[in-house]
Amino acid sequence: MAKGKISSRTVSAFKGTAGKDMCLWDTEVKGFGLRVQPSGRRSYIYKFRTPDGRRRNRKIGDPESLTAEAARRIVLGMVSDAALGKMVIDDKPKQKSITMRKMCDLYLEDYARLHKKPKSIEDDTRYIEKDIKPRLGSKSLSEIRSKDVVKIHSSLADTPIKANRLLALLSKIFNLAEEWEYRDANTNPTQHIRKYKETPRERFLTQDEMVALEKVLADAERNNEVSPSVVHALRVLLMTGARLQEVLTMKWEYVDFEEGKINLPDSKSGKKTIWLSDKARDYIDAIPHKRGNPFVFPGQRTGSRLVNLQKPWRKLRAIAEIEDVRIHDLRHTYASLAVSQNLSLPIVGKLLGHKSTKSTERYAHLYDEVMKEAANF
Repeated sequence: MAKGKISSRTVSAFKGTAGKDMCLWDTEVKGFGLRVQPSGRRSYIYKFRTPDGRRRNRKIGDPESLTAEAARRIVLGMVSDAALGKMVIDDKPKQKSITMRKMCDLYLEDYARLHKKPKSIEDDTRYIEKDIKPRLGSKSLSEIRSKDVVKIHSSLADTPIKANRLLALLSKIFNLAEEWEYRDANTNPTQHIRKYKETPRERFLTQDEMVALEKVLADAERNNEVSPSVVHALRVLLMTGARLQEVLTMKWEYVDFEEGKINLPDSKSGKKTIWLSDKARDYIDAIPHKRGNPFVFPGQRTGSRLVNLQKPWRKLRAIAEIEDVRIHDLRHTYASLAVSQNLSLPIVGKLLGHKSTKSTERYAHLYDEVMKEAANF
């Protein structure tokens, strides 16, 4: 708990801690404070007890429109009123009335744009435009109840992962609505809704399937059926276990051929190193550089990068007769190959760039055969 006299100097200096709700409490007027919300939004508050003993908070204003001295005078007036037996507040201030549509726009502009990565913003926008706005957009934010959210969640029962991601997004939006004072505190309508059980989809290419895929890629490259960048990107995905966006946004300046690694300044898990096998290093080194283009996998337009692999991938996987394989399954296949080489789970996690061991644990069962062989030493 931070304490100090609230003045223009201390207000300017107190920024709180990113992601935490913090207060600076005045040492002269009890209950007078400066609150810094997780979003960084700041406001003067007055914390007090009602005549019947209940704790209440009153927002006084924000430092951008109210000086510390002016806020102090307002609070002192409230203290004086309380001493005279007057109610500090008669009724709870009414929440600002906005629609769910407006709240979604505020979420994207004032939160997601500042705190989330482009791919996550893209996913959130898709959920908002296709699922949330059509069903809840016209409703007043303060009137939405659990039954409204349950209706959407249950309608997606056949796609449990999507349903749970949508629920998590709604939970965050409603938490921010409370933080930004568009809803009463502790009224998040998602808080008691149970998520569906998720069964992680695991698909690994067999040795025969990898041979078939390589033949298809070689034929497509030789016959110019797809862009050379597409073939190069798919091979690198399988050889490195990198995520799709990591490969699509890869620049030559990130590649360290001498050390055999790719230094990504940013990724889903933050700054990341992709370690290269000798085969992957030699392959990437042989990819032609396109003059004036910084990307390893250039697009059609000058200076652009490859944007989408989905359409050519659907074509190529159909020819290879592996139509149930997603691009992300190439990453799973890389992990399975690493396990087959007796690499430990922590090492596999490091190679994949996982921030926590929980993400890597999904591959633990792949060690069954390895352990059976080990037991026969």
